[in-house]
Amino acid sequence: MKQSCRAALLALIVFAAAAYAQGSSKTVFLIARPGMPDPNFRETVVLVTQEEGAEATGVIINRPTEHSLAEMLPSERFKPFKEPIFFGGPVAPQGLFAVFQADRFAGAAVPMLPGLYLAVVPDSIDALLNNPPPKIRFFSGYSGWAPGQLRGELDRGVRPISCIRRASSASSFAIRLPNSSAGINAGRTPSFSLA
Repeated sequence: MKQSCRAALLALIVFAAAAYAQGSSKTVFLIARPGMPDPNFRETVVLVTQEEGAEATGVIINRPTEHSLAEMLPSERFKPFKEPIFFGGPVAPQGLFAVFQADRFAGAAVPMLPGLYLAVVPDSIDALLNNPPPKIRFFSGYSGWAPGQLRGELDRGVRPISCIRRASSASSFAIRLPNSSAGINAGRTPSFSLA
């Protein structure tokens, strides 16, 4: 996996973590511990947000695929989208989702941080395809947990996490980036861009 892809995904998690300071939602990066048995989350960094008492929702930010929308859907509408689609998680893997930056968004989207959203419904994705913001990343599938499920997995050690990181502001675009989640403290600081 390319170092720049890992950097972009990890930085996205930092963005989401800042949402924690903005109210009742908590947005964090979950960084998998080496040897995690679940292949869906092995060596991953997951940007997750959760409203109090609601389901946890997020995307894996360090799993680019080898395909772009432009390649998979060869038409004029998708031609501008040449960046790889990322594998966001095992929920609805055939679905298309997006993380994007915008001052505000009129459609249905999950606020991750101020100015950072996760679009999960087809109408919102369609609106973003028709009028894309300057910074957007598409995902195939997403990660989701029922209310209390993720917290329970973390408490029981079912989901081995090497660390949970929170950002203090949405302007946190850099984080130490390892070659894999196993080397979280051995990386270097990258620059970040959604697309």
